[in-house]
Amino acid sequence: MKSPGIKFLEDLTDFGIKLGLDKVSFLLKKLGNPHLAYPSVLIAGTNGKGSAAKFLSSILKESGYKTGLYTSPHLINVEERIKINGEDIPKDVFENVCTEIQKTVEKSPVEKIPTYFEALTAIAFYYFKEKKIDILVCEVGMGGKYDATNVLPSFLEIIMPVSFDHMEFLGNSLQEIAGEKAGIIKENSFLVSGEQKKEVEDVINRISSIKNTKNFFYPYDFFFRLNSSSLENGQNFNFYGIKEIENLTINIHGQHQLQNSSVAVQSALIIDKCLLSVKEESIRKGLEQTVWPARFQIISKNPLLILDGAHNYEGAQTLVKTLDFYLPGEKFIFLTGILKDKDYTGILKIFSSHASMFIFTDPQNPRTLPSRELQKILEKEKIQIPSVIMENPESAFTYLKERTVKSNSRGVICGSLYLAGDILKIVNT
Repeated sequence: MKSPGIKFLEDLTDFGIKLGLDKVSFLLKKLGNPHLAYPSVLIAGTNGKGSAAKFLSSILKESGYKTGLYTSPHLINVEERIKINGEDIPKDVFENVCTEIQKTVEKSPVEKIPTYFEALTAIAFYYFKEKKIDILVCEVGMGGKYDATNVLPSFLEIIMPVSFDHMEFLGNSLQEIAGEKAGIIKENSFLVSGEQKKEVEDVINRISSIKNTKNFFYPYDFFFRLNSSSLENGQNFNFYGIKEIENLTINIHGQHQLQNSSVAVQSALIIDKCLLSVKEESIRKGLEQTVWPARFQIISKNPLLILDGAHNYEGAQTLVKTLDFYLPGEKFIFLTGILKDKDYTGILKIFSSHASMFIFTDPQNPRTLPSRELQKILEKEKIQIPSVIMENPESAFTYLKERTVKSNSRGVICGSLYLAGDILKIVNT
């Protein structure tokens, strides 16, 4: 049975997504503007923003600071979106804060009633103020300019690589999408950017010049050199930026995570220069201890089963590149479910290049594209790969394990973070 807090939030969904800051600003003002009580770092982008947030918050925690972290979406429980020093907001505290927010919402005029995400953002910011955090690392939900998180007066903004996603809200060109993402940039702040396509970089530069920010772009102002990478021992690299740091280690797989962690290191060094002391040892330990589920996560070694949250075109490309890096030339059994507001045809074509078989399933989300539709795409695109439909993710996962053992092959579970959450619930039970 759903708790009162979860029910309150889910009931707000009926009001729909309407990008803008009016409603969340109104709600936060009624709560005493808790988001103004601590310095904040705001992270936008299409892929990698959650990983960068996790790396940076871990570094700050190891530096001795009470560090808030707000990310989305959640994999299993909504409480995991709101953390202090790596610990989820306790369920009872979450319920109490929900009650406080609900009282305020019930007194609000209809046009000011928040969406699920706006209310959850207010819950997080209120909780962080109550707990007197030293600093907040906050991931943008969608876009940037009109995302609820953009009420934060961030002193440092991070924009991870920008590509096509959520086009119905953000625009149909990279320039339009980049404009939305760069909407988080504040006056006289610092800006760190992951590697961007030229047209995205141009938009960021144009907006940041108006805002008078100090910019640091990968790979011009900071970069990494890989020393070693393996599924068994993680990845070791040297960082070159504000300062050089050798032999850093992360235990998350994929070369894209080296860029994500380098963004976090450069950001930590900026924080050290302008706000809070961050020692090299804290950077080293923070990176090493970062864990981020469903990011090329090995959930079984025998048979080898890899769980990845790749859910858009760019994420799918990154996943197959990572498969090629660690397991070159191999084919995999793909357990896949995709949401209907994604480029499902493009994603499926990318997965097909590395698939020996597809198991199509339906992630537990109302936006799921029915698995039978995915099978039809294979037929339409004349992709000659065997496939089966198993709508229930648990049955599909059981079948994947059986098939990989029988055929002495390896499995990849991907296509949606919601599917990743479904599988983690099964694995952790």
